[in-house]
Amino acid sequence: MKNAFKFEKSADRKELPGGTLLRLTKELFPALKGIGLNAIRLKKGAIREPHIHPNCAQLDYVVSGAAQVGIIGPNKEVQILDLGPGDLSYVPQGWLHWIENKGPGELHTMIMLTHELPETIEFSDMLSQIPKPTLAKIFGVSQATFDAIPNETVRIGFGVRD
Repeated sequence: MKNAFKFEKSADRKELPGGTLLRLTKELFPALKGIGLNAIRLKKGAIREPHIHPNCAQLDYVVSGAAQVGIIGPNKEVQILDLGPGDLSYVPQGWLHWIENKGPGELHTMIMLTHELPETIEFSDMLSQIPKPTLAKIFGVSQATFDAIPNETVRIGFGVRD
């Protein structure tokens, strides 16, 4: 088994308009046992969309830039954390969370996950799969309010779509 991996060159890479998401799991690097690794690079103003990890917790490390991490847990527990280079945040398993670039340049974070095959449920996937009449009833507004919700996974949001 190899104990070295060219992460930036070989990880599962998603290039999106607002930045880059790299994911490394046991499938790509068998040496990972009990952990996964992600890296996110967000352009100015971009947001890693809210999501949950049903099977793991995560530790975020800011390599460079200015981040704001939002975390929502049970009993209306909400934390909005402002982080800079060298700062860490912890997200418990199953809690909704997101990260936003609040600085003038690129934000670079490294994320350790407590499972070698971390699961992710994106907020855009949750919201787009709930029938619009159900959303209208839940929020007490017109069904047309939800027509602009995209049907594809967002992952990194970057302003209003034209």
